[in-house]
Amino acid sequence: MAKHLKRNKTEEDTNFVLSNMTEGVLVVDNQKTILMINKSGLTYLNIMTKNPIGLKIDKAIKDENFQSYINELIESNTAQKKEIRIKKNMDRFFLVNGTILQGPQSGYLVVLSDITKLKQLEKIRQDFVANVSHELKTPITSIVGFLETVQQKGLPKDKRKSFLKKALKNSNRLNSIIDDLLWLSKIESMEDNDSFDLTNQSLNDIIHGAVNDFQTLMGKEDFFVEIKCDSSIHLNADEQLLREAFINLLDNAIKYGDPDQGISITVEMKSSLIIQFQNYGEPIPAKYKDRIFHRFYRIDKSRSRRQGGTGLGLAIVKHIIFVHGGDISVQSNYEIGTVFTIDIPI
Repeated sequence: MAKHLKRNKTEEDTNFVLSNMTEGVLVVDNQKTILMINKSGLTYLNIMTKNPIGLKIDKAIKDENFQSYINELIESNTAQKKEIRIKKNMDRFFLVNGTILQGPQSGYLVVLSDITKLKQLEKIRQDFVANVSHELKTPITSIVGFLETVQQKGLPKDKRKSFLKKALKNSNRLNSIIDDLLWLSKIESMEDNDSFDLTNQSLNDIIHGAVNDFQTLMGKEDFFVEIKCDSSIHLNADEQLLREAFINLLDNAIKYGDPDQGISITVEMKSSLIIQFQNYGEPIPAKYKDRIFHRFYRIDKSRSRRQGGTGLGLAIVKHIIFVHGGDISVQSNYEIGTVFTIDIPI
């Protein structure tokens, strides 16, 4: 009696562990009959049958990639490790490990680990490397071309000066891209290590500091910025990061807005802290709004390069706001112009 109770307790514990595993677990016999499957396995393999125990694989699971994997596992009778894509489950990717069970009842133990996020991150990394390579190569190619032209004998002095000026402009652009990449790397490193210097700061001081820094940096002290921020408003912030975010928003407003109409920065305390940067000019088409925060994304690439944009400014802004626990969105039309709204919980 005691042994029976102990065995039941062991089975209950095993079932509890299996049902709470994030990995999908499946056991099949030599005839491809399902002997056991846990909750995650049912979800990952998109099995609609409430109890698939006793069903053949091809009856319970419709995904051809997984069926092919099971066939290969049983026919080879050797352990198999493979990445497969299950289309019927929102197009997810899994690392599947199949091993041979030895004991009173022979069969195969199959474990599925969801690696969809890892695949997505790998795709982002590949795209990022490709974009960085392209963005760096463009100014470098231009610099080399201009300098090679300058070396030509008999080139008029005014032409030589013009080409050197263009080479310098591309060198500055290259430097800007590298600076922005370093900023992104710094922010992401801080995210990974949770190493932020969040202290009580005057938001009004940060905004005015950003405006002054931007005017000095760009040599543009004649553009109009209207600031509406109560001096009593404080928040926990990394002052350097938040100032950098505001400088990038000012830079974006000057490059793509109408400088004659100026920029408006408005702060409101509601259930959260709302900070809005507003400028006027050609509105952002609705279909591009969700993509402007992506790295290297530019609506008008030729215009962005003429203006000296790197395509990283808004990506940096989004990261900085995110590490402060907030979010940023954009509205844009002919009536209100373009408004970037930062929402930070307080």
